[in-house]
Amino acid sequence: MKKLLFYLVLFLSSTCFSQAVRGYGGVGAYMNRSFDKSTFISFDAGLECKITKILKPEIEFQYFLGAVPDRTTENASGVTTELLARSVYATNLSISPKISFGLEGDHVHFQLLPKYNFTRVVATGSLFTANNTNTEFIKTDSDKYSETRHSLGIGIGVLFDLTDDTFQSIALNLYYNNIDIGNAVTKLKFSNGSFHSQQSLGIGLQYYFGFSKKK
Repeated sequence: MKKLLFYLVLFLSSTCFSQAVRGYGGVGAYMNRSFDKSTFISFDAGLECKITKILKPEIEFQYFLGAVPDRTTENASGVTTELLARSVYATNLSISPKISFGLEGDHVHFQLLPKYNFTRVVATGSLFTANNTNTEFIKTDSDKYSETRHSLGIGIGVLFDLTDDTFQSIALNLYYNNIDIGNAVTKLKFSNGSFHSQQSLGIGLQYYFGFSKKK
């Protein structure tokens, strides 16, 4: 699978650089109940290549951060005796055969973004135990778990050209995301409960910039 992904990226890259290419960067936010309802964010960078007026494939790199609620243990008096702090991040490579339809004289575009994702997820956790007087917490254990995952997702959105003579644009997209960064949190040795982030709904904002002026 890794070799297939490598050759696919290589093929798309060579195809892109023989066509009109522009870069982009952006941010995204995703909602999932396992991650405190709305604290699953991404930072994105990628390349778009225009093969035809409608077909504009994209190669994208993303960095994800997920906030996991702390878990506490209390004694019979309601005093916290144990604290579990966890965090998770992921790096993702996605490939999308983006389809774009021009509107309003081709200055506004509706876009459809099916995505294949190859993701590496890393979760870390630290266990803290209160001292005998319950005045401070001492780190007593830690764990780290990583895994790679494959998934499919889709996005829809609208892209607006900012100028007539350059390739600068802004896109606003809605996403249905199946990247599961929560399973790695579940696999931590002292983590109880199940965390999953498939079927997340998200919104993203991208800024596109060209390397030349329109002819």
